[in-house]
Amino acid sequence: MHKPPVPALLLLLLPASAIASEPTIPVYQPPAGSNVVLEGSIANAPELHLVVGDLVMAAGGKIPRHRHSGEEFLYVIGGSATVSREGEPDLVLAPGQSVRIAPGTVHWGTAGPDGVRAVSSWVVVNGQPLRTSAE
Repeated sequence: MHKPPVPALLLLLLPASAIASEPTIPVYQPPAGSNVVLEGSIANAPELHLVVGDLVMAAGGKIPRHRHSGEEFLYVIGGSATVSREGEPDLVLAPGQSVRIAPGTVHWGTAGPDGVRAVSSWVVVNGQPLRTSAE
């Protein structure tokens, strides 16, 4: 009986072992809520600063109506969320989807049935609060 050479056997086994031993990457697990993880000035726009948040909400969690002095950029990394903007249709975001919310736009949100994990970035006008209520 003819035996295949050892390198050929290794090539046959390599794809299966590569899939089976795919490493997992530990991921930071912040508490529920909007957790500020970075804040700083913007060198080319001294009247503005940037705030980055890690958003974690349980299923059905609500964000009340509010607005920002600058843009908001929201990127969903897990679960889903419905983003509502005054005068616009609701937008359901799944993992990998994002939205830009223009300055001054009244908006609110609801976490999906599995909750949501998202990264949110806000451009804030210096001297203005991060958000103001829009009851």
